[in-house]
Amino acid sequence: MPATDGEIERTPVGNVRVDPKGSPAKRVKIPAWILSIASHAGLVAVLLLSLRTMPRGANVKPDRPAGIVLANRTAEHIEYFEDENDFIEKLVDVAAPISSNLPLPVEDDLPTTMADVLPATSSPGASLVTPGDLLPDATGFTTGRPSPKRFGRSVQTSVFGVTGIGNTFVYVFDRSGSMGDFNGRPLAAAKSELLASLNELDDVHQFQIIFYNNQPTIFNPNSQSPSMWWANDRGKTLARRFVTSFTAVGGTKHMAALQMALGMQPDILFFLTDANEPQLSRPELEKIRRLNSGVTSIHTIQFGYGPDSEREHFLKRLAKENQGRHTYIDISQLGNRKP
Repeated sequence: MPATDGEIERTPVGNVRVDPKGSPAKRVKIPAWILSIASHAGLVAVLLLSLRTMPRGANVKPDRPAGIVLANRTAEHIEYFEDENDFIEKLVDVAAPISSNLPLPVEDDLPTTMADVLPATSSPGASLVTPGDLLPDATGFTTGRPSPKRFGRSVQTSVFGVTGIGNTFVYVFDRSGSMGDFNGRPLAAAKSELLASLNELDDVHQFQIIFYNNQPTIFNPNSQSPSMWWANDRGKTLARRFVTSFTAVGGTKHMAALQMALGMQPDILFFLTDANEPQLSRPELEKIRRLNSGVTSIHTIQFGYGPDSEREHFLKRLAKENQGRHTYIDISQLGNRKP
């Protein structure tokens, strides 16, 4: 039915009322709290959907406080302790029966000296010291070891305090059985002095070594005709092996060794022996002087037991007649020292 004059025709168009003349009607307003509830409800719905779609087996670890846990491990199980005191008490309980079963040492079993706890020299792996490993110390019974001096190409070296100056040197040393007395100290002393003297020579100097007992043995590593050797590193290394290889054994024959040495015509000859017998006879001394002809200075070192008797001796005459010096060494005063 058409409206009459003064009335408005109400036609529902959404939420707007339109009167017949075309003017809009009043809008309907929605309260704000309704909109807020609706929006929050939507967020909750979305969250629930996302949780339902999370894949199974996700590794979600809950937060736990960090700390140290003590464990007592045995062959049967592992026991954990969070309290340190509980752990210590457990260890004491375990150790008590073990320690109580161990026997305590009696007084007689305790070592009284260091010798009781050191290994015996006969035990495997123990350090064995032989007389040949001990070298004597000449300090105190000779004039000492002079420092080497250089005079142009010449050098001054010494054996038991007896010095010689030259370019060529021969060492003639006794190694008969008596040189092994006093635990081998005489021969060890002789070797020590020989090597010390040899070490003082330079590359420009030459040397030769003869050890003798019943017969002489000359330094000859090349197995060729014996000759003088240069005192370089190679010569000294080979000489050291030669010197250290000898032991004290056999009798004593001086003459053959001295003739062999004089055949090298060195500037200096160091002759060392402990033999009172046999002595060189007067004809033998004369023969040596003739063979030498003043070329070589022969210095003699005499080993003996006790003080020097100072009586005339063939070694003193040998040195005096061949421009050399003589010295006496009391072997009872030789001390031991490690090489």
